[in-house]
Amino acid sequence: MRRPWRNKWFILSLTIIILVPLILLVTLRIDYGGREDQVLRYFSQQAGMPEVFAELETRTPNDSIVLCWWDYGRAVRQWSHREVIEAYPSRDIWQSIGSSRDPIYGLETQIFGTWGSSEKIHDIARIFMLPEDQSLPIMRSYNVSFVLVFVPDELQKFSWIAKIAGYNESDYLTASGTDYQPTAAGSQVTLLRLLFDDTLHPALFTKLYDNGKGKIYRVDYP
Repeated sequence: MRRPWRNKWFILSLTIIILVPLILLVTLRIDYGGREDQVLRYFSQQAGMPEVFAELETRTPNDSIVLCWWDYGRAVRQWSHREVIEAYPSRDIWQSIGSSRDPIYGLETQIFGTWGSSEKIHDIARIFMLPEDQSLPIMRSYNVSFVLVFVPDELQKFSWIAKIAGYNESDYLTASGTDYQPTAAGSQVTLLRLLFDDTLHPALFTKLYDNGKGKIYRVDYP
């Protein structure tokens, strides 16, 4: 004897089993996209930052490759229309810096995230931490011709940059509240020479633009 109600419940159950994970996946994808866009919105709302990205496009040739920390990479590509060494975190970098992020975002990133090159991010950190004459060969290997840095953003990230490059932050930079000062060893660090250019005077870079928030340099290869 046929029991139509059983067939209906079976179809309904099957539909729920299929639709619920699909709806959840779509919801997570939409939420992830919003979180990723939030980073660019944050940059766009920082006083002086949008002008820096606009100036980067104006002051550099179309085929330029720009050295910047990876989390500015998407903005450089989308707003300045220039290429960068890396624009996304690698999995190992994410595991280090992402520990403070909420678990839902962590799940979304694992499912939908675009992963960058660990080697490239470590190279960027090394470029920033080495003395100028030692950082230039690595920059040359990536055909870098310009550098973009932000203040005080890079100072706030300095501990991570130093750690990724294999150095101890306190050997190169001291901080008291919002007051940052390079140590004697730090005065030779490429990133700090670019950030404190008024006193440390980088020798192999020419500053093209500085609005107090961001600085654009041309690399002067020997």
